[in-house]
Formats: sequence, C-alpha cells, structure tokens
Amino acid sequence: MEFEEFLITYMDERNTVFLESRSSKQQRLFTEVYSLIRQYFPQCDCYTTHNTKEKKRYFRFGVKDLSLKQGIPRITVSFFSDAVRVSLNSKFFKEKKRIELTSIEKLSPFLDNIKEQLNSEMNGGQRNPIDYSQDEETTEQDTTEQFIINDSSEFEISASPLNQILYGPPGTGKTYHTVQAAVKAAEPSKYAEIKIDENLGATELQRSQLTELYKQLCDEGRVRFVTFHQSYGYEEFVEGVKARETESGDLTYVTESGIFKSLSDKASEPFVSEDSEINRDGRVWKLSIEGTHENPAKSHCLKNNIGAIGWKHTGDLAGGNRNDYYKSQGKNNQNSLRYFSQEAKPGDLVLCINSNSSVEAIGVITGEYLYNPKGLPTRDDFCHQLPIKWLAKDFSVDFKVLNDNKQFNLPTFYPLSRLNVSNTISHLLENDVEVSTTKIQTNPSNYVLIIDEINRGNISKIFGELITLIEPSKRSGNNKEALFATLPYSGSRFSVPDNLYIIGTMNTADRSLAMMDTALRRRFDFIEMMPQPELFKDKVVKGIHLEQLLKTMNKRIEVLYDREHTLGHAFLIPVLNALNSDDNAEEKAFSELKNTFKNKIIPLLEEYFFEDWNKIRLVLGDNRKEKSELKQYIFVESKSEKYNEIFGENHGLETYEDTKTTYTLADFNAQYSVWNSPKAYQAIYDDTLLKSLANTNDDAGEAPSSSDQ
Repeated sequence: MEFEEFLITYMDERNTVFLESRSSKQQRLFTEVYSLIRQYFPQCDCYTTHNTKEKKRYFRFGVKDLSLKQGIPRITVSFFSDAVRVSLNSKFFKEKKRIELTSIEKLSPFLDNIKEQLNSEMNGGQRNPIDYSQDEETTEQDTTEQFIINDSSEFEISASPLNQILYGPPGTGKTYHTVQAAVKAAEPSKYAEIKIDENLGATELQRSQLTELYKQLCDEGRVRFVTFHQSYGYEEFVEGVKARETESGDLTYVTESGIFKSLSDKASEPFVSEDSEINRDGRVWKLSIEGTHENPAKSHCLKNNIGAIGWKHTGDLAGGNRNDYYKSQGKNNQNSLRYFSQEAKPGDLVLCINSNSSVEAIGVITGEYLYNPKGLPTRDDFCHQLPIKWLAKDFSVDFKVLNDNKQFNLPTFYPLSRLNVSNTISHLLENDVEVSTTKIQTNPSNYVLIIDEINRGNISKIFGELITLIEPSKRSGNNKEALFATLPYSGSRFSVPDNLYIIGTMNTADRSLAMMDTALRRRFDFIEMMPQPELFKDKVVKGIHLEQLLKTMNKRIEVLYDREHTLGHAFLIPVLNALNSDDNAEEKAFSELKNTFKNKIIPLLEEYFFEDWNKIRLVLGDNRKEKSELKQYIFVESKSEKYNEIFGENHGLETYEDTKTTYTLADFNAQYSVWNSPKAYQAIYDDTLLKSLANTNDDAGEAPSSSDQ
C-alpha cells in the first residue's frame, strides 16, 4: 500500500499531519510496521496518544472501545531518531522488550516471540486512528501510560533527532532551550549525568552546568550559531566566491566555505590533529619545487622544512612595490608569486607534487613569507621562501579523485579550491600515509548547528541541493546509501555527515508553520513549544495570580486570533525572578510586571491586532468594566463621538455610521495610573473581583488607593 493511500485509509487529520512531517524512510517503514502488526493481530484496535509536556506521539495497538476514554495497549509504536521503535507494555510483560527498526526484516521474529502470549489480549474491533474522535492524552497519573513510557525509554535520555525545529509563539523559550538541545546532541553522556527531569525542566544549578558545557562546546568549535534573515543566502551558508584585496592592492577572488560547509567538513574529519599549527579552516596549496622530478632543490626543502620558488629578480614581494621584471612575467608566474608571498598563511597545508596528479609530501606553513637573497645551495634564484613543517614525505598518492578527476595545473604555486584540510588529510590516511601529529579517531565527536529564526530566510535559496543531503537516510558515515553532491563554486564533492545535528527555531507568530517549505518540513522533527503558565503556579504578586493572568489573556488571544500568537511564559520570567529575590521581592516583582506590560505585551498586542484597540480591550478585559465604579480599572478607554460634534454639520464624509470610536491607552507614568493598581491586573481574569468591586462604592470616583499600589 502506498503511503498516501495508507493515510487516507487509516489516519485522521492530526496523525496525517504528524506522519507527513517524518522522513520518507520513516514513512515507508511505519507503513510496513503498521501493516505487519495488523497481519499478526487482525482484530486489534490502533489508537493514538500524545504527551503534551514531552511533545511525543504514540501509536497504541490493543483494545479501545469508542466509548472509553482510555484503551488497553499492549504494543506501542513511536519514532526514535531515524528509526521506528516498537515496544511492549512492561506491566504485561515482565521482561523489558523493545526493538528499534531501520528496516522491516527484524519485526517478524520479534512478533513471533510474543504472538501466542498476546493473541487473547488483542481482540478489539479492528478500529484505526481514523475511527476515534480525539487522541488520548498521557498524564503522569496514568499508571498504564507511565509503564509504557518507561518501557519506551521516553523517561530515559533518548537520542536527539538529527534535524529538529523548535516552534511556537514568541516568548516560549525556543532560543533558550537550544542550549539544552545542543548539549544533549553534542555530548549525550555528559547531558545524562546532569539528570534533568524533562517534565520539570532544568533547575538553576543544572542550567548553570548546561551553560558551562555549552560555552565549552562553542569554544571548541563544535557548536555554531547563525540567524537566518531575508538577505541571507547560499553563499553565506554553504559556499560562495568572495572578492579579496591583497597586500599589494590587487583584487583576487576566492571560494570561501560558509558556516554549514565549514562545520560539515570538521564533523567529517576521521582524524584528530594533535598539531595546533594546522588551521582546520585553512587553504590547501599545490607546490612544484623545480618540477615534478627528484632534484636537489626539492630534497633540500623537504629536509630543512622550507618551501621555495624562483624569480629572484622580482626582489622582496612583502611590500607593495612591483618592478619591471615582475611586470614582464606572464599571468601564471605573477599569480604564483602573489599567492606565495601574500595569500599563503600560517596553518595552511602545502602539497608538494611528483606528477601532474600525485603528491609526494604534505606540510603545514609555520611562519610568514621571507625573501632570502642567497637562495638555496643548489639554486641561488630560489629566494622566495616559506617555513613549512613537512608532516609526511617520500610517498606517492594520486589526488585526482579529490580534484574532480582533473590533473594539477601548470602554475608553480596556486590554491586547490576543491580540497580542504579535512578531505586532504583524510585522503592520505585512507591511503596508509602516516601524517605526523594526526591519528584516526574511532569515535568522532558530534557537532551542532543552531539556526535561529529558520523560517525568516528563503529556505530553498539558502539550502540549495543540501535540502536532500540533510535527510538522515542520505547522510555520510556508516551509510551505504549516502548521497554526494558536487558544489557549484569549488567543484568539490560534498556530503553531510551523520554526526552533525541541526537545531532550528521558528517563531509561529512571524510566519505560520503551514507556510513552511514542504521539503523542509518532511526532513525535520518539529517540536512544539507552547506557553507554560503552570510555571507560575501559586506565584502571586500583590494578589495577582500570574498563572491565571497568563492563561486568561492567552485564551482570549486564541479566540480573537489563533494559538500561534499567544503570549509565551518568558514574558513573565523577569517577574518570577524578582519575586524569588531576597530584598523587597513583591515590590520589585510588581514593578517588573508593569514594565512587561509597557514594553512587551502592549506593543506586541498592537502588532498582532494591527492597532485594533477594541480587541486589545477584550484581551485585557476592559469591556467588563463599563460601570462607573469600575472605570478606574480600565487600561484602554473607549469614547464614541458623533461626526457632527467633531467636524460640525455638512462635513461631507461618506460613512456608514455617524459616530467614531476612539481609544486612549492609560498613561504608564501618571501618578495615579491604572497600571499602578494591582486590582486592575486581577480584574483581567477574576470575575468575582469585578462583581465585588461593582457592589461596593468604597473606591468609586476616587483614585486607586495606596493599598492598591
């Protein structure tokens, strides 16, 4: 059965959207797993559950009547990294049993072992997710569910998905959470040692441990951060041609790797360099010392850790002066001299060739260019010299495979744009060349690229051909089906390694998830991050219950707009931090709450509703304060006036109505401002307070009392 037909036949809309977000490999595998379990247990029901806090979805096979709130599951199918996980209910099975599948072959033996034991437990009504009106929600109090989650290792540290996007409204902690997600992906064992409760989140101590690890990973270059924007492109992300001015004022063009290619190259390195002199982001140069044949000049250079070229009569090229002799040389010679004297930098690699396609020595440049008037003992015209530490010599390795099957060009010294430090050393190690100070690493480190505001860029333009290569099943590493692409500028062969994790963040208020590139959605795990008002449970500031305040405003915003534009809990975190401080905590917290409304919430609501102040009044509950005794608690005052009163008669305005409603936002800085009244904030969510205030005239017609402030 084809995947599309499978969705139409068995899945409701919620599960269709979820399954369409999985990789094509997982989609095919899940379809096969679903069908095979149905073959073994044709009478069973399949229904779905989700855990809001864990942001997980499970497919349960067992028995669940349509009239029941909870089913009786025996087999659970979920998604794990690039695999499909099948696990058994540990309450029913004494032994902990689960299997993670990357192909269907292993499932039949697994089901054969449990078929007899499960036959009597799977007599349902052959129902599928499409038959149920809603999901069953997993809760911590649900004992049966707890067993299953434990059995599926969802309370253990599960592997991070290779590609994930944290999405949600503003202020839900997406960027904040990338620190935790990055550490978990890059150092899973160290992350596990911190023992963070995924439901409660990191404590203050655990957060400081995470931050320390994160900074360490950034310093090591294993975690990189980039923000997408409208003008960001392929050239900055993958590779592009950049114009560079040389020290002599000449203009040259070089191919430079973008942040993604640079990080991919580092993650692909099968070696560890113990030599700090090698710049992993450096360039690779081809050097011919008096030709490809064996000669005294070359032997002297390799023995004495230098590199040298001729054209003595140009004089010292360290400065910007160029004499007539230099100008008389052809383009190839001038380029060789310019590259050698000005563009080759310490940390770059140099390949000394012994034929038009093979290399006999590799070295790293260890110092600056110098002009030695004496030249070499055997060639007094070889005055242009570079200090080069030769890491390996006396071998012969063909490099055509890395050079797009092309031979080396004639110039004496020039950059090999298709080669980089990583693939050059890797190629030599693969050909049994012992490169000094490097060794093959058995457990390559994980690398992480964090892309903030991933939906603000033009995804197709930025990723280009990499949109296919980032798919887990297409990555290089221990994968026979890995895909490689030839990059357009450098012409180098490129793939994305399987130890490079991509973590994106997406503000759904900025652009809807539905507008995302379909190809991108299919290749990423989307993890929803919604407001968490429960973080403020029992937190009260001058009688204002923060949890209820945030819940009520978000409920109204969801009705007036949608759930993607609700207010995140991060807006109130400064209030919570002030409340937890030592000195004058409640006063500080109330001041923070007022500033949050002034500088964050009100401006955001103006943007959401395009300055439709009536809707902003509804969010703040001002429509319920029209009685005279409640007007002192109104944040946005409305006033209706007739056009005739504003302009006089015969104003000539063609309108459907004869009145205009204007709105005035209460002054934050006024001495008796409503923003200084705790009761005004309480009235946003508390109906009983409004009724009690309406029934008493103690404060009617007066400014808010000092007890309110």
